Amino acid sequence: MMLQKAPDIPIQTNFLSLPPSTSIKAAIKMMAEKQASCAIVIEEQKLLGIFTERDVVRITTNSTLVYDLLLSELMTKDVITLKSSEARDIFALSRLFSKNRIRHLPVMDEQNHVVGVITPNSVRNILKPEYLLRYVRVMEVMSKQVIHGLPSDSILTIAQQMSIHRVSCIVIVDPQTLYPIGIITERDVVKFHNMNLDFTQVSAQEVMSTPLTTMCPEDSLWSVHQRMQDLNVRRLVIQKPTGELAGIVTQTQLLKMIDPTEMYHVMAQMQEIIEQQTQELHQLNQRLQTINGELEKLSTIDELTQIDNRRRFNEFLAQEWQRLAYLSKPLSLILCDVDYFKLYNDTYGHVAGDECLIKIAKSIRDATRQTSDLVARYGGEEFAVVLPNTNSEGAERVSKNILTQVQNLQIPHDSSEISRFVTISLGAVTVIPNSTNSPEMILQIADELLYQSKQQGRNTYKLSLIS
Repeated sequence: MMLQKAPDIPIQTNFLSLPPSTSIKAAIKMMAEKQASCAIVIEEQKLLGIFTERDVVRITTNSTLVYDLLLSELMTKDVITLKSSEARDIFALSRLFSKNRIRHLPVMDEQNHVVGVITPNSVRNILKPEYLLRYVRVMEVMSKQVIHGLPSDSILTIAQQMSIHRVSCIVIVDPQTLYPIGIITERDVVKFHNMNLDFTQVSAQEVMSTPLTTMCPEDSLWSVHQRMQDLNVRRLVIQKPTGELAGIVTQTQLLKMIDPTEMYHVMAQMQEIIEQQTQELHQLNQRLQTINGELEKLSTIDELTQIDNRRRFNEFLAQEWQRLAYLSKPLSLILCDVDYFKLYNDTYGHVAGDECLIKIAKSIRDATRQTSDLVARYGGEEFAVVLPNTNSEGAERVSKNILTQVQNLQIPHDSSEISRFVTISLGAVTVIPNSTNSPEMILQIADELLYQSKQQGRNTYKLSLIS
């Protein structure tokens, strides 16, 4: 039996091309204006890299990257490409997209010049009915583990969840019923940047796509394919008849359902090449993940003390605040300040002062739970401790432990007015996050309690429970 030949894949020749010297901010602006899902980075007709919507989501948590760096510094340089002569096999292309978890294939001519781009959407749009399994139900292939957020979540939190879970969208659910009510995608994040929205202040409910078009688990994949074409979308949320969120189906999953017989023949012919390319790409991805992890760590670590910095503290407090508000669980915050630290610097010098802060940071870290609590340098000689799911008794226990740990260091401090050694004062507050309070409010209360500790002789703590 002769295998039916699939039609040629349409190549998108009207793609966004940018030089490597383009700023990240300008690139995002042009992607949003042209509704482009990627930018191909080219210089002197040579392909240098690619910058996609997923990259925009990944860097959203770091405004420095968005506004200060260039495409040449953040683009993906090891780009998987395709010769124009090879852009004819629908099955091989589907396998390539799925295996490498990519959504853009630059197409090269014989002179290695970029002539266009192929996306999963290009493949999906030419599929004939016989290429899809009409009788496969959505429930058999949908992703059931759907990352979802709340209407009150900031769009920064939404973007962070996309980056952490490596997904292209977040489904927004009703906080009471958990019914899906909206969606935010990678393309939306690009658009939000172009609109100059404040990612920390704008909530999901203000910008999410709603009302939400959904399908049922019993619908056929062909129905999903047609609905995607009608709406010009790349994913559809699946909702149970009773209203609950059931899953999500993406265009990539549709491509995986191409005729298994046809796919088998192509896979048999290309198996050796695919395995070699997959292994090489896996190694490259591992190196990139290592580098990205190191860069992300550097952006959130205090250079001197090697604990978390103020930026990471703000992010963590906001995240835990929303999470614990949803769970109605307590959160405790401790602000710490080294007593008479200016006198210490004046007496022993700034080098000794830096060494003192390093030792104190470690002692505070040792006084907390390593896996769940956060210790950050808040500024100068000030430190902040966030204790998720910790009541006032737990906060008091940690406060006492911090005092003991610092005292045990026995760092000489001849200029101190209360002790021969370096001491520390603390202000601790415990609250169950809700709509009547805020992170800023408990920060202010903790600061006031810290001031009271200073007024009452230092080397002590003040604790308050906010009801």
